Amino acid sequence: MTSRFAALIACSCLTAPALAQDMPALFDVRDVAPDDVLNIRTLPEANAPQIGSLPHDARMVEVVALAPGGTWGRVNLGEASGWVSMRYLAPVAGPGWQSLDRPMTCFGTEPFWSLVYDPARRNMALSQMGDQDGALGLWIDWHLSSTSRAGQIGWQIEGPARKGFATLTAESCNDGMSDRDYGLSISLFVNPDQESGAEPIALSGCCSLAP
Repeated sequence: MTSRFAALIACSCLTAPALAQDMPALFDVRDVAPDDVLNIRTLPEANAPQIGSLPHDARMVEVVALAPGGTWGRVNLGEASGWVSMRYLAPVAGPGWQSLDRPMTCFGTEPFWSLVYDPARRNMALSQMGDQDGALGLWIDWHLSSTSRAGQIGWQIEGPARKGFATLTAESCNDGMSDRDYGLSISLFVNPDQESGAEPIALSGCCSLAP
């Protein structure tokens, strides 16, 4: 990797209100009594209907977006998403998503596919429905942050007799099968060498930092 492509986004701890492009991010529930829970509401309002809750000691909760003002965060629960007060969430120490130093899982439909990203190896395992050859291993060669669009990065990927690129963008993303709302969208394009006889791959979907 050349120095031209080696620069990474510097990571800083999140503060409330956090910048929109810092989302999604992981948080731990704090300051909730052991006999209480953190309510998840339909709207970012204290009197909005409750749709669920988080335990007082919940860890690694993914906040996918912030409401205006940054005092409420959107989280997923089952097949739905709702809002929790950021007053009761503390950021998990570590790098932000833009560094590509956190694990993530991506997925999409038509066709159904999934991608598991391992930051330690800069490797992703891509699985597609009906693929008889197992997961396809792809490695990130380099990645860059967009200078014209905050919250977007692109990277070059390589695999066995394959090359391609992908973009990861901080924006609202829906899996098309539920009311869950994710904070990252992905577009992935892989072109095989002519000699391999493999088909090109063009996929789009959502990504999650939640363990």
